This record gives sequence, structure tokens and C-alpha cells, in this order.
Amino acid sequence: MNEKEAIEKATADAFIELYNREMRTSFSITEYSDAPDIRCKDLKGNIFNFEITLTEDRKKDIAASLGRSNHRSFEALRKHLDEVKAGKANPLDRVSCLQGNVTKMIVGRIRKKLEKDYGSNVGLVICDTSPVCWDWELVVDDIRRRILSSRKNPFDKGIWIMSFRKDKIYRII
Repeated sequence: MNEKEAIEKATADAFIELYNREMRTSFSITEYSDAPDIRCKDLKGNIFNFEITLTEDRKKDIAASLGRSNHRSFEALRKHLDEVKAGKANPLDRVSCLQGNVTKMIVGRIRKKLEKDYGSNVGLVICDTSPVCWDWELVVDDIRRRILSSRKNPFDKGIWIMSFRKDKIYRII
């Protein structure tokens, strides 16, 4: 199993447990696949498949958390501070705000997924990768408004965000 598959498996396992508990369903994963990533079935034979994507507060955050980028390193922060002192950088360039760049980033991820058709009985699950542990409830309405303004929604089983701690899910649609 490669790294991407391992991340999707961990996300799927946590999500389906939370989903079943919250929705009082009995879905179990029948296949780790591709497009959609996860295929599930419940005891009655109902199907629920879902595609998985990840959030990141800023570009390269996921790569940094996987050790593939040093943009969040002490050295990168020191360089940024030196540039701020020299008047060459904005001190707020490295700041994240749920109602600002974080929401903008997740809306962009969702829009890319809305361009594809994964068939019926499919949901979109977005796993929050930010250790800030954002309260997505604060921006659910804003995200919904931004993504549905002029687009069709191929996710008839909803669009969901799962918290960083994998202890809560937020339904967008």
C-alpha cells in the first residue's frame, strides 16, 4: 500500500465509523478503490461510495507534514522574519484564518471535485489536515454558498468535512 492509499484508508475508516454513529447506519467498507476512492455497503445492501480529498491551510502544508517540503520549518520561518524586518515581506503572509485563506482553499478543492462525475450514491469526504482543529461549523454556510452558486453537485450522498482529530464530521451539503 502506497502513502496515498494509506492516507485514504485511514480517512475512510475513521469517516465511516463517525458517519454510522451519527446517521445510525451500518455501512462497512467493501473496497478501497479509485474514482470513487471508497465503496461501502450496509446490511440492507444500500450503497454509499465516497471520494476523499484533504484540506491544507496553505499550499505545501500537506507536503510539509509528510516531510517533502521545508516551508513550515524553523529555517523557513526565520527567513520570513528576516524578510519582514527588511520590508520585503508582509508579516501576515504566513498567517491562516478560517474565514479567509482556509475557506478559500477548501472551496477550491471542492470545486475541482465538482467537475467530475463519480456516478450515483457518492459523497465527498474532505479530511482536515490542520492541527489548528478548525471549527468548520463557523464556515459551513459560507462554503455551501460559494460552491453551489453556479455549479452542479455530483455528490448525491453529500459533501462532508472530517475534523483533524477525526472525531467530528460536518455536512456541507
